[in-house]
Formats: sequence, structure tokens, C-alpha cells
Amino acid sequence: MATENKTDFAADELSSFAYMFWGRCIALAIVAIWFVATVPWERSPTYLSVVALFLVTGAIPFGLARSGYRSSVIVVMFLFLDAAILSFLIIVPNPYDFEAWPPQMNLRTQAFLYIGLFLAYMSLSYKPILVVWAGIAATICWSTGYFWVINLPETRVFTGQGILDSGLTLETAFSEVLHPMAVGIPRWTNQIIFLSALTFILALAVWRSRRLVHRRVVAEAQRSALSRYFSPNVVQQLTSGDSSLNKPKVQPVAVLFADMVGFTAISEQLKPSELLDLLRGFHGRLARCAIQHGGTIDKYIGDAIMVHFGTPETRFDDPVRAIRCVADMKSEIEAWNKVRLSKDLDAVEVGIGIHYGDVVVGNIGDAQRLEYTVLGDTVNVAARLESTTRDLKAVIVASHEIIEAASAQGLDCQRTLPGLTRGRPVQIRGRVTPVELWHLSR
Repeated sequence: MATENKTDFAADELSSFAYMFWGRCIALAIVAIWFVATVPWERSPTYLSVVALFLVTGAIPFGLARSGYRSSVIVVMFLFLDAAILSFLIIVPNPYDFEAWPPQMNLRTQAFLYIGLFLAYMSLSYKPILVVWAGIAATICWSTGYFWVINLPETRVFTGQGILDSGLTLETAFSEVLHPMAVGIPRWTNQIIFLSALTFILALAVWRSRRLVHRRVVAEAQRSALSRYFSPNVVQQLTSGDSSLNKPKVQPVAVLFADMVGFTAISEQLKPSELLDLLRGFHGRLARCAIQHGGTIDKYIGDAIMVHFGTPETRFDDPVRAIRCVADMKSEIEAWNKVRLSKDLDAVEVGIGIHYGDVVVGNIGDAQRLEYTVLGDTVNVAARLESTTRDLKAVIVASHEIIEAASAQGLDCQRTLPGLTRGRPVQIRGRVTPVELWHLSR
């Protein structure tokens, strides 16, 4: 399971690289269209070459990731390259702009926000560490460019405290701060704080979303594992953290038992592998019918299957779904027999007993092993009715209680099960009160 989770995460990470690359391509395409539409044609090649450069710096790490080479060092190197190119384009004056436009003025424009956009873009990487490295790269590259401008001979550096302590008048202070060559240390400080805070928030958001996805993957893996041992409706309650399964309660439930007629004689003639294939085919068909109609598969007992309707919670149509499930089980085995006969295999006969009444529902067992099941007279009667199918040579033996309950919900049981007839009350072994029966002969 751990290997599967790692595989899923590796696939997700590769997918995130794809999202980043194609998102980058779309953004660059928009920028390229804007350049072509607004920039004079003689200048366009220079602008478009910048777009192409960013396309290449995005394509290389994506191509390496797709080929299976996912070195973090390479990715970080390209992060620094992107941050360096972006900082250079923002700070160094555009040769096509105003003549003698100083780089000091570029530090005041809103173009710095593209550095923040670069960080936001990295949040698509699905890896918090890459967001952190992007923040580090952006901080270092922008600071390098900023201090390069500060160290130019014509730059006039000022600090907030220095302006306050200088004793300048307000007009003179404005003149000093707004001088074309003036560069303020407070602006850089605020920009670094902005980059650091944005990096932290984005990395935390990616880490949290990644953790939530991981928990979801683990939960789905556990759910998948549980579904191999429990019915979907029980798995739903188990994974929801509902503790009601540990509290036994009495409620009306339809219980059916179905098994293979003559299984002992059949098993004697088969190899172990053939016997296992036969049981899987038999159980699988009956189980699909049960799940399709919202039944709970309680257990497999040799060649038999026990199913109940009305657990974990009762539904108004439990008897109806139970009868329809029995009809589908009969049809499913008949269809399977046609396939088996076409392959010169013996036909399989099924016997189904079904009853409706109150049961005790809940977990039984101890701390080492629990089993969710139903107990009571209704269960015992359903099991006895399944045994009675041999005596009556019937495919289905149903109690009058289940037929009456389904009919009360508007189901025409004799139409759903053509050939179903009412029989005489039968004395069931171990029970004082006779049971009124309905049966469908073979």
C-alpha cells in the first residue's frame, strides 16, 4: 500500500509539472500576442525572444521530469535562472523606452509584482520545498539587482530614519525622496518582507493541501481494502468514524441465505483450483446482485452467502429490494448456466431462503476481532428456509412475512418471481411456531 501511495504521489507531482508548464505556455502566449499587437514590428523580435527564453527555461525541467530525471538540483537551478532573468528585465532599463531612463526609477514601478506572480506560479508545483526555494531565489536575485542599483555612482540612497533625522523641510524631503536617482532602503525592506511572507503562506498552503490529499489517498486505500471484506454500506459507516456499529440495536431486517445445491458432490469431482474458480464465480454473481440492491453481505459460509437488507440503517423499501435481489440472483445463475453448458460444464443450482423480521444488529466478538452481523430468530428461520429448498425441490423459499411486507410496499411478488406459489405452514426444526411459506419450484 505504501508503494502504491508513493506511485500516486509521483504521478501527481509529474502532473503538477505539466500544469506548471502548460500554464506557463498559455501565459507566455498571451504576452506574445500582446507584444505583437502593441509593440512596433521592428522591436517585436527582441520582446518575442524574451518570451521564447522563458518558454525554454520552463520546457527543459518539464522535459527532464517526463523522461524520469527529476533532480531537485536541476529544478532549483532553473528557479534561480527564472528569478534572475525576471529581476534583470524589471530593473535594467528597456533600450526601447525613454532615452537615459535610469534603473533607479525601475525600482519604483509596479513591475515588482511580477516577482510575486512568479512565487504564486510555483505553488502549482505541489511541493512546498520548491515554493520555499522559489522564495529564496526571488529574494536573492531581486536583492542582488536592488543593491547593484544602490552601488551605482549616481544613486542617492536614503533611509526613512535618515530623512527624519536630517531636519529637512517637507518640501525638501519630498524632493529628496522623489529624485530620479533616489533609492530607498525602506522600499527594499518592505519588498523582502512581502516576498518572505508570501513564500511562507504559499508553502504552508501547498503543504496543507498536500497533506489533505495524502490523507485522502490513505483513506481511499483503506476504504478499498475494507471493501474487500465488508459491503459498501458498512464500509461507509466504518470510514465515517460512526461508533453506532458498536451499539447493538433491534430493527426489522430482511435476511437471505443462498447456497449451491449439491456442492458436496460437485466439489468431490473438481481439483482445488477448479473448485476455487467455481466458488468465486458463484459468490461473485450473488454478491453483485446483493450490492446492486443495497444489501449488506454478512459473510460467506463455504458455498453459501448470507445477505441482509436494512443494515446498518433501515430503509422503507428493504423487503422490496430483498425480493428483487432474490429474483436477480435466480436470473444471474440461470444466465451463468447457459454459459457453462456451452462450455460442456455442469449447470449449477442455487437454493435461496429469505425471511423478514426483527433482529439484533451490531458488532460481535472481542477486542482482537469484531464481526458486524445480525442475530436472532429471523436469521435462524432464513437459514432453515434455505435448507427447506431441498425438501421442496424449490429454487426459492420465502416466508409469508417477507412477501407480505414487500406487497405492502406495492411490489407484485408473483410478477417479480413468476411461478411463486403459497404453500402450507411448515414446522421448522428447533422452532415451536410453524412458518407460512411461499416457494418457487425448480
